[in-house]
Amino acid sequence: MEIGGFFPYQPVGSEPNNYVEHTCPDPGDTAHLMSGRCAIYYCLRDLMLTDQKRVAYLPSYDCETVLGCFVKAGYEIHYYDFDKNLSPVFEEEMIPQISVLLVCGYYGYTTYDEDFVKKCKASGVSVIVDTTHTAFSPLPACPDADYIAVSLRKWMGVASGGLAIKRKGTFGVKPIPINKEQFALRDQALQSRETYEHTGNEDYNKEGNDVFWKAEFMLREIFDIQEGDEASLKTILHYPFRDAIRKRQENYRYLLEHLPERSDIRPVFPYLSDDICPMFFPFFVENRDALIKHLADRHIPPKVYWPVPPFVKVEDYPGAQYIYSHIMSVSCDERFNTDDMQKIVEAFENY
Repeated sequence: MEIGGFFPYQPVGSEPNNYVEHTCPDPGDTAHLMSGRCAIYYCLRDLMLTDQKRVAYLPSYDCETVLGCFVKAGYEIHYYDFDKNLSPVFEEEMIPQISVLLVCGYYGYTTYDEDFVKKCKASGVSVIVDTTHTAFSPLPACPDADYIAVSLRKWMGVASGGLAIKRKGTFGVKPIPINKEQFALRDQALQSRETYEHTGNEDYNKEGNDVFWKAEFMLREIFDIQEGDEASLKTILHYPFRDAIRKRQENYRYLLEHLPERSDIRPVFPYLSDDICPMFFPFFVENRDALIKHLADRHIPPKVYWPVPPFVKVEDYPGAQYIYSHIMSVSCDERFNTDDMQKIVEAFENY
């Protein structure tokens, strides 16, 4: 079976995990949405009730679906660049010009300057934190956030994984009904993946991937503020994420300790502290396509997050341009063990 791929449906216990309080110890209001982009758009729709300025400062390295929420909402957009450690390069002169700042972590690591966030907050700028890449990291999300949005579909097997949290007060908008056609595709994809992980039958793997991407492209067209389904919310609120944190950290540390050192392949984050839960294990690679093929041929499908969004003129952001063209990652999540990580190590040794 491959080391990677999206999560299937998984059994969970009956014990509540207090995930919302883990993410935000003092939530004012919470909503469960069909996806992470629906959650971000939900936060924006609430913010737009009071934000008349509507000027956003966004990461130039991000997913098209995240940035697309601000495009859909009609915001004027400015972007910030990054250095090669995936740390934002903020420009303080932007603070008086903007009404909302979006920040996020990457691959489990929080890399943004919290002092800059505080300055924005003190100047009346609303702050949205996207915790999709730091969903299980043990520390709560940024205390200066007005809104927190997350997609949990990369962390557990759920058909609808969006959560939106408003730090103070209640949301002034209500979700619309879930899109049944898109949900049915997601459900089919997760069922196929579950069968694949139990049987190893590659036909189910292909079927699941084909349906998964059909659902993803459909979501790009129809996303709004659709609510999530009850079964997914039950999984989110009962998933044993603390056990997952421990296992992900063990796998990440194993890769750190055993991967061969090479000048053309370097870990983006060559350290792991106890307050970080890795999403994947990311690398900067000089000849990325060749390594991707090498790993995929050995049933280790890499991830590339993300293609350059059509909204970003990437040549204006050289740091982000480098990241887009050189970054890739491999899985180290709780489905896999030390033997699996050793297979990854051996694949790198044979490259």
